[in-house]
Amino acid sequence: MDSEYLIYAVTDRRLHPHLSLADAVEASIKGGATIVQLREKDSSGKAFLESAIALKDITARYDIPLIINDRIDIALLVDAGLHIGQDDIPLTEARRLLPEATIGVSVSTVEQAVAAEREGADYLGVGSLFPTATKQDATFMARATLEEIRKAVHIPLVGIGGITETNISTLSSLVDGYAVVSALFASEDIQRTTKKFKQTVKQVRQSVSDRV
Repeated sequence: MDSEYLIYAVTDRRLHPHLSLADAVEASIKGGATIVQLREKDSSGKAFLESAIALKDITARYDIPLIINDRIDIALLVDAGLHIGQDDIPLTEARRLLPEATIGVSVSTVEQAVAAEREGADYLGVGSLFPTATKQDATFMARATLEEIRKAVHIPLVGIGGITETNISTLSSLVDGYAVVSALFASEDIQRTTKKFKQTVKQVRQSVSDRV
């Protein structure tokens, strides 16, 4: 059975200007995405909410979780999960307002990871693991730090930042899921690319399992 976090599709509508956000996300789900995060850094509140409603309808139809990036108000309005960073609303307050929702937290240190697990995070976003063009202010995470976080917490880790088919194998069993943006949404055939990406992930994980 696929992990809920295995293929974590993070939206970026700038990557598919000739395709609607809804169509791009549906294509990724048909290709095998197991969870979708709506990230709208430049949208107004109204536009963000409209996009969230549209994606909630699609993800519910395919029984795929929807996560809202940063905006707890939008997550509340559409009954979705939430992903927050270290500078967003504190996890304890987010959990108080969304007691049953899936909440993920971006972490860059062992201390942040341990604190997030203790305070009730369902998963951790770890990275940036590789150079990425979709988040210019991303901080690179050393492999040693990722290994220390893996040992320090028990909740799922979702790697993010520059993940492609060619570097998945270097992560070995350090992460439980792969958050991808351009590797999926910059493709001319998102469904086919997602399917191929997922097949590669499964092959890599099977290879790791066979070596254990």
